[in-house]
Amino acid sequence: MRTGMLIYKDVLSSLSPEAKKILGLILHKGAMTKSQLAKVAGLKLTTLNRMMLPLEKEDLILPTETGESTGGRKPVIYDVNPRRYYVIGIDISRLYSQVVLTNLKMELLEKDRFDMDRNSSPQATLNRILDWVEKVLEKREQGYVIGVGIGTVGPLDRKSGIILNPENFEARGWENIPLKAIVEERTGLPVIIDNGANGAVLAETRYGSGKGMKSVIYLNCGVGIRTGVISSGTLVRTINDADDTFAHMVIDVNGKPCRCGNQGCVERYSSIYAIMEAFNPERPVSYQELCREAEESDTPARQVLQNAAVRMGTGLANFIQLLNPGLVVLSGPLILHSQLFYEICVEAAKRRRPWDKGGHLVFSRGGAFEENAISIGAAALVVEHYLEPEALG
Repeated sequence: MRTGMLIYKDVLSSLSPEAKKILGLILHKGAMTKSQLAKVAGLKLTTLNRMMLPLEKEDLILPTETGESTGGRKPVIYDVNPRRYYVIGIDISRLYSQVVLTNLKMELLEKDRFDMDRNSSPQATLNRILDWVEKVLEKREQGYVIGVGIGTVGPLDRKSGIILNPENFEARGWENIPLKAIVEERTGLPVIIDNGANGAVLAETRYGSGKGMKSVIYLNCGVGIRTGVISSGTLVRTINDADDTFAHMVIDVNGKPCRCGNQGCVERYSSIYAIMEAFNPERPVSYQELCREAEESDTPARQVLQNAAVRMGTGLANFIQLLNPGLVVLSGPLILHSQLFYEICVEAAKRRRPWDKGGHLVFSRGGAFEENAISIGAAALVVEHYLEPEALG
């Protein structure tokens, strides 16, 4: 990486656990006065002042405005500095890839997104992403970057940073790619890699539409169906950090054979791949065209999409009963291109709702971050790795 104005600084790992706690409270709950912070953290003001000192010294937090007075001098409100530290988030998916620059508050500053096709080999994909990173870091005139997060499809060897043998990439060569090592060598920055849906559910829970909730489900519906779950505040991990936990829930014991060896899995009916297989049009169409056609009238496309959405909603009802979330975010290319699929899926899930008699469960189409959820989630993984490593498993 050529030397630019924005360089690496290992600022978070050197903080005390107490300082990390205060930074996390402001990041996750928003700007507060010292009195509010002390109350939330259960601290005396003298103790809080001592814990905030290193955060102020490193420009991690700063006074931003004054609050309402209760009779004396107006209190100062403290927030995370949005212009001092930055994170790179990378989303490598089957249909597209995206790379973003965020600040510590997970505010999107810049991004590049491109379609994946038969020419999108690992080398070509990473070269485009890292060329963009290099240019972005060079043109920033001040501040520091704290690391790179990568959210990708599974299965993974997360500790080694290797994507193992993912299916359904159009280009060949995506087996056993050491993503972490390649990106670290090229950028000189530390890299965190994880299932992209894990990053997305983390971003939604800590910074997005799930703030304050202990349990959140995130489903990304695309060529496959990718799953991220936070339960009781902790990220739920699967074997090999695979991202298809929900995708291979059986909803028809005598159903279609699945690549996993079972029959009747959700993914065999409700993924883009399965929907296009069931549609089998006389003329070639894209899934986007199918979604548009399904919205217009009662066509074969609409019937196929309806059937797929009902199957998905049925499986989702079972998943919800098992995990008891406060929020379910449905996202990904299929959801973002088809309001119809989303509505039918949610309605099918709600029809089987002994788990929600009080009506407390919230569904969200796209969540707070929509198409940027995985890339912003990858950036969130970097920050949360330092602040709450025990919650990441």
